Amino acid sequence: MLMRYWALLFHCFIFHNFVRAESSSSWQTWGPYRPNLYFGVRPQIPESLLMGLMWANGTDKAGLLNSIRDTCEQDEGMRYGWSIYDTRTGGSQALYDEALHLDLSVDFIKTQDGKTWAVKVTGSPRSDAPSDLKTAIIIHVAVEQSTNHPPNILTCGMAGQAEAMCSGDVTGLGQFSLRTVQDVRNKVLGSAVVKSVQVPEAEIWQAKSVFKNHVYDVKNLESDGVGNMHFIQTTFEGAFTITLTYHDSESDPISSDDFQRTMNDLQSSFSTDIQRVFPRSAPFDYEKFTPFTHYLLSNLLGGMGFFHGDSRADLTHAPEYEETEPMFWEAAKQAMARADISTTNATSLVSFVPSRPFFPRGFLWDEGFHLLLVIEWDLDLAVSVLQSWLSLMDDDGWIGREQILGPEARSKVPREFQTQYPHYANPPTLLLLFNVLVSKLANRSKYTGHRSKYMASSQEASALLKKLYPLLSRHYEWFRRTQSGDFGGDYPRPDDTIEGEGYRWRGRTPEHTLTSGLDDYPRANPPHPSELHVDALTWVGASARALHQVAELLGQESDASMYQQHLTNIEHNLDILYWNDAEKVYCDSTTTVGTRNSPKYEHVCHLGYVSLFPLLLGFMDAKHKHLPDILDLLSDTSKLWSPYGLRSLSKTDPNYGKNENYWRGPIWVNINVLAILSLHKIGHEDLKDGETPSEIQMRALSLGSNLRKALVTTVYDGWEATGFAWEQYSDESGEGSRSRAFTGWTADVILVMGLDFGEHISKSTHLKPFHSTAVFGAAVLAVLILAFIIVFRRCLTIAAMRVMQWRNLRHPPGYQQIPVDLDEFGSVSRA
Repeated sequence: MLMRYWALLFHCFIFHNFVRAESSSSWQTWGPYRPNLYFGVRPQIPESLLMGLMWANGTDKAGLLNSIRDTCEQDEGMRYGWSIYDTRTGGSQALYDEALHLDLSVDFIKTQDGKTWAVKVTGSPRSDAPSDLKTAIIIHVAVEQSTNHPPNILTCGMAGQAEAMCSGDVTGLGQFSLRTVQDVRNKVLGSAVVKSVQVPEAEIWQAKSVFKNHVYDVKNLESDGVGNMHFIQTTFEGAFTITLTYHDSESDPISSDDFQRTMNDLQSSFSTDIQRVFPRSAPFDYEKFTPFTHYLLSNLLGGMGFFHGDSRADLTHAPEYEETEPMFWEAAKQAMARADISTTNATSLVSFVPSRPFFPRGFLWDEGFHLLLVIEWDLDLAVSVLQSWLSLMDDDGWIGREQILGPEARSKVPREFQTQYPHYANPPTLLLLFNVLVSKLANRSKYTGHRSKYMASSQEASALLKKLYPLLSRHYEWFRRTQSGDFGGDYPRPDDTIEGEGYRWRGRTPEHTLTSGLDDYPRANPPHPSELHVDALTWVGASARALHQVAELLGQESDASMYQQHLTNIEHNLDILYWNDAEKVYCDSTTTVGTRNSPKYEHVCHLGYVSLFPLLLGFMDAKHKHLPDILDLLSDTSKLWSPYGLRSLSKTDPNYGKNENYWRGPIWVNINVLAILSLHKIGHEDLKDGETPSEIQMRALSLGSNLRKALVTTVYDGWEATGFAWEQYSDESGEGSRSRAFTGWTADVILVMGLDFGEHISKSTHLKPFHSTAVFGAAVLAVLILAFIIVFRRCLTIAAMRVMQWRNLRHPPGYQQIPVDLDEFGSVSRA
């Protein structure tokens, strides 16, 4: 009863403190939702209209065919990205094509009603371009078809010598028009042309290859402008501007004046809005960080895609997938080889992507980190994406960890990784969002982002949580059931273990645990069905905490009590099952053969990110008995601490830097951000105004401050040097590596740039910890060294001169040794 009364008060508070927002989400209809293209527009409607932009060398046919740009690629040597982008309005993307001596600016604007949009492409020859630079611009438009609706229609033709006009009628859009508009200053070579073709539905996404094939085979081109694909080609000399406008039959196209006015307004408001939502504190409050934060947020938002299509799944539920026998990975591999793979019905997904050139699709493990940033900027957008992901859930509670929908998405994935398995999990990061969502809806934390219908209406907020809650509960129960550890008595467990609260990732092999998200991070080798994994338990615990909060808010008292009991048991088992007293760290466990061939419970300790998960996911507060040891591990420069962020694996581990070296040393931004947020929370927890933090809290704040500086500087330096955010960063040099344009979770550094660490940081609390005896010993040693120097200074001077003479013989004039300067915190100085 008390919970229901609290929930009623919450609803009344929301209603009386916010104005009702518009319920329409038409602003989401259109956008650059084809992130695998350098620029492509489509609606969030399946089997609909597709638009994309290509450009190439316009000198001759051979040059054109060999230089066409269309899909985002790792190896085309270009810098590109959104300088500003807001999902509700549009934005501006710059593309610097050194090979073609061309800089492109692509400005996109849409109206809030979802009926009109326009894109303006401006080309500027680079300083090294020939005076008569020729550039071919090809705008491609196409319509997908469906057997369940009347045929979608699109016809295109010339509306003059330099301009083209298309008209169509598409299910979900109705009648519409597309028109190209030329700038009067353009120097058009010859005439613009429209090339119309009819291709199989399976090829409709392959604009580049279709164009190249049909340019060679001109006789197959349709002459009447009818087809399901149309290419509007114009060749320019020098600088140019071309605009494409779209409007439905009830609307007028966006005028050039309105376009420019909207872009000007967006340019000025975006900076103000991002500073309001993500204010930066020292040392990141300098102007040089402004375009950096604009880039990160804009390219995360600009990387949102709408995907539709079938997928491949192994629905055989073979008994080998239970992984209960030794050598289970071999048996599972054989079962997979003989399994009949199902092609599922087509589904749709709205998702942000980790990387437009390399990972242009939805990943369950990544999306929770994406939405942690998006929910601060636009709560309704984050909720929309969250609902889209949850709509993929089957009746059992499973969501495929990688969404490869349709042939276009599959074209970027090796065949052996295309099939999804219903016994495979992924870290349930979507549940991270619910602590934030509930906190904002309950007004426990501020929200300064875009106007939100859920923040404006108690009814909308309540309806949202009631809709999401059963889906989250189902997914949670699926995870607990399918990833449960073996507590049946076949394997030894420590005394006082609470049975049932221990989990392991299915899908293990000796070298990989892909389902954990940490891929090649070392685990027990060989794998064993008795294993229990630290990170799997803490993810379940974080999920239980989130569901407990939602259940309380909705007045579901029995559910809230159940989730609280789960959480209590998980916190208990975390220390019983995983804490290793010898190593002073949390470790995975397995079963080995003990004396007299009896099974033995044993920890598998690979110091690294897995060791930190109890800290990362909020299971350690300032009073936790193991917090000092975990801070020792985190801050040890010989293990996890580097000048550029926390290493994924300790330098002392024999697997450090070996084989793929994916999660075996390199720095990952998402984990570092979780660490910084946790240290900040510990440093401020339970503090009242004017109250001084405890010693351990001071240490957490100092470490958090230094880690934040190292991480943000690393990502900023990489962006400044290359123009991109990167998938991971070297712990030795700070350089970005693997996939570039990785403005998925790497953009989360924005979340820590405004945190307040400053007023409690003491210079006596720094990286590598020293106990009082060590400090005393160091002081005594320093005094002895000083006395030695005073007494033997003449001998030392002569010795130094001899060393310098020897050094000059080895390194002749011109050689310069570069010193490594450790600052007072023990980290490498990067000033």
